[in-house]
Amino acid sequence: MAKNNLTYEQALSRIEEIISKIEAGELNVDDLAKHVKEASDLLKFCKGKLFETEKEIEKILKDMEGEEE
Repeated sequence: MAKNNLTYEQALSRIEEIISKIEAGELNVDDLAKHVKEASDLLKFCKGKLFETEKEIEKILKDMEGEEE
């Protein structure tokens, strides 16, 4: 899944899928590290998206406060 086209919801869904496979014991040792790395990358992506969204919302609210004065 290419990150430039990835949405937060898609990344979160994939993380949940990986966690389910790990919890169910569906992954062999060879695939486990690959999936854990993928989940780690997806978590970083989600964290970045949340940070960007928080900054956008803060800017919008600050702009709204300036308009009210």
